Amino acid sequence: MWELTICREYDLTVTTMKRIVIGTAGHVDHGKTSLIKAMTGVNCDRLKEEKQRGLTIELGFTSLELPSGEKVGVVDVPGHVRFIRHMLSGASGIDLVMLVVAADEGVMPQTVEHIQICSLLGIQRGVVVLTKTDMVDDDLLELAYADIQDFMSRTFLKDAPIVAVSSATGKGIDELKQILDEQVRSLEERRITGIPVLPVDRVFTIKGFGTVVTGTMKQGVFEEDQEVEVLPAGRKARVRNIQVHGHDADRAMAGMRTAINLQGFSREDIERGQWVVPAGVFKPTRLLDARLDLMAKPRKGEVKIHFGTSELTGEMSLHDVDGLDVARMRLKEPVIAAFGDRFIIRSISPSHTLAGGTVLNPSPHRRFSEDIARDLLSSDRLRQVAGVVRDAGVRGISKKELAAVFADGGSSLDKALAELLSSGQIVRFDPNNDLYVFESYAFSLKDLILEKVKEYHKDHASSSGISREHLRSALKGSVDPKLFHKLLTDLMKRGEIEEVGPGIREKGFSPSLGDAMGAVGEKAYAVLSASGFESPRVQELAERLSIDLKQMEEVLGFLTRQGRLTKIKDDVYLTEAAVTRLKEEVRLFIREHDSLAPADMKQIIGVSRKYAIPFLEYLDRVRFTVRVDNVRKLGIGG
Repeated sequence: MWELTICREYDLTVTTMKRIVIGTAGHVDHGKTSLIKAMTGVNCDRLKEEKQRGLTIELGFTSLELPSGEKVGVVDVPGHVRFIRHMLSGASGIDLVMLVVAADEGVMPQTVEHIQICSLLGIQRGVVVLTKTDMVDDDLLELAYADIQDFMSRTFLKDAPIVAVSSATGKGIDELKQILDEQVRSLEERRITGIPVLPVDRVFTIKGFGTVVTGTMKQGVFEEDQEVEVLPAGRKARVRNIQVHGHDADRAMAGMRTAINLQGFSREDIERGQWVVPAGVFKPTRLLDARLDLMAKPRKGEVKIHFGTSELTGEMSLHDVDGLDVARMRLKEPVIAAFGDRFIIRSISPSHTLAGGTVLNPSPHRRFSEDIARDLLSSDRLRQVAGVVRDAGVRGISKKELAAVFADGGSSLDKALAELLSSGQIVRFDPNNDLYVFESYAFSLKDLILEKVKEYHKDHASSSGISREHLRSALKGSVDPKLFHKLLTDLMKRGEIEEVGPGIREKGFSPSLGDAMGAVGEKAYAVLSASGFESPRVQELAERLSIDLKQMEEVLGFLTRQGRLTKIKDDVYLTEAAVTRLKEEVRLFIREHDSLAPADMKQIIGVSRKYAIPFLEYLDRVRFTVRVDNVRKLGIGG
C-alpha cells in the first residue's frame, strides 16, 4: 500500500467513501497538523525537518472516517507564508475547508490570505475550528469567538459553523467530526464525466513497483491499463496500478485522493506541477484568456501564477469587458488548462495575492476580442462553444480540440454542436474529422471567392477560368482544402460559379479577347497558318505584330483554348490543320516503313531538326507515337 508505506496516510477500516476532499487553512502554528492527528491518528508531518522544527513545510495527506461511516480525503497545508506555494498546491483540490484559528491568537495575516485564496479558487463551503482552547480562559475564548465572527462576516464562511476544540485533550473533536459529516452529506461530489485530469502533487518510487504519482482527481475517471500522458513533459505511459485512499482499485474517480503507478517511468521523468491525462488529448499552452477577480491592481511586469499544483511566471494584459476584468495571460512555462479552471496570481516581490483567475480560453488563436470574450463569459454553453469556434478563425477547429478546451468530449458537447449546426451558427466542413468553422467566416470566404473569380476575369478576360489552387492561394489566410472545396460546392449549387475543365468561373462567363486583341488574334492565326510547319517563335510573332510578349502569350493561349491552335512547346504553336496534317504524314510513313527516325521528318514535312525534335516530343506526349531506342513507332493514339 503505497501511500501507507510512504506516508502512513490512510486507515483501511472504512469500506465506503465520499468523493470529497477536506483541506485545512490558517496561520502558521495554529494547530492544523495537530488537529488532523487528533481526528485521524495520523501525523501528516512526515519529513524529518518538519518533526524537528514543529513546522509544516510540505503538503500532508490522510483520510478521515466520519460518524456515518463515510470516508473522505484530508489535505493538510503549511501555514507559514514562506510555503504559500505548497498551500496553493494543496488548496487547488479542496472541496470543503477547515479554517483553523488558534484561540490564543485569533485571526492573523495568513488566516486572511488563506481564506482569500480559498474564495478565489471557488471553494464555497467550510467549517471554522477554534483550536488551543485549553490554553485560554473563558474571557479570551469569548474574544476569540467575536474576532472570528467579525472576520467571517466578510467572507464566504459568514454562515459556517464554529467549533471549539482542543487537540491536546480531545475536547470538541467528536462534535467537529459530526459537523463535518453533516457538511459532507450536503456537498455535491465532483463530476465524473469529462476527460480525466490528475494534477500531480507528489512523486516517489517504491521498490518492486516503480514510479508512483499522487494527486486529487480533478474530474473524470482513470482505469487500470489505460494509456496516459504526462504533460507538459510529453511522455506517454500506462497505468499499471491504482490506489484510492490506500485501497487497490481498478479505477479512480473525480474527487478521490489517488495514487497511480506509471509503467515505464523513472522518478526523474516527472515532478510535482505536471498533469497526468489521457494520451493524445491535451496540448500544453503558454497563452490563455481568463476572467480575473482582482484583489489589488497589478503592476506591469511578471507575476507568479499558481495553476493546479504548479507554480510558474508570466505576464498579463488586462481588458475591461462590460465591467469585468479579462486578461490575456502569457506564461513562461506551459500548462494544461481547460475552460473553467481556476488559478491564483501573486506578485513576485513583495509577495501577496493579486487575483484569482478562471480560464475562458486555454489556447486562443486570434488577437484578443471583446466579442469572443463575451461569448466565453456567458453561462450558456452554446455561446461558449460558438465563441471558441469563432476564435479559431478560418482555419477551423476539430471536435477533438473543442473537447480539450472544455475537458469534455461527451454528450453535452455533442448536443451543443448539433444545436449550433442546426441554427446555422457554425459550419461542419469535414465530417470525417469533425472540423467546424464559424458561420460568418464561411460567408466572408464565399464573398472573397466570388471577388477573386471576378478579379481574375477582369485581369484575364481571355481565360476560361482560374484554377482551384490559384484561387485558394489568392484567399487570405490558410484555408483548409476541405473547407475550400465545401465553399466552392455551395457556390456551385447556388449557381454563382461553375467549373469548366480546370477552371473556376462565374456562371455564364464567356472568355473573349475584346475587339482590339481579337483583331491581333486573327492576324496571329493568319501568320501561323501561312507558316505551315515552320511557324515563327512567340517572341518573333510578337515583334512582327508589334505587341507586348505577355499580350502575345495571352492571345495564343486564348486561341489554343478555342481549339484553333496547339501548343507544341513553350514558344512553338501550330494550327489545328497543321497538327492534323502532321499526324497523317507520320502515320503513313510509319505504316510504310515500320518506324520513323528524326531525320525522316525533313523528308515527310520538310523541316529541320530544330522543328523535328519538338514535333516528335509532342507526338510522344499525346501518345500518338512511342519512342523505341532512337526511332518512333505508332502509339495508342496513332
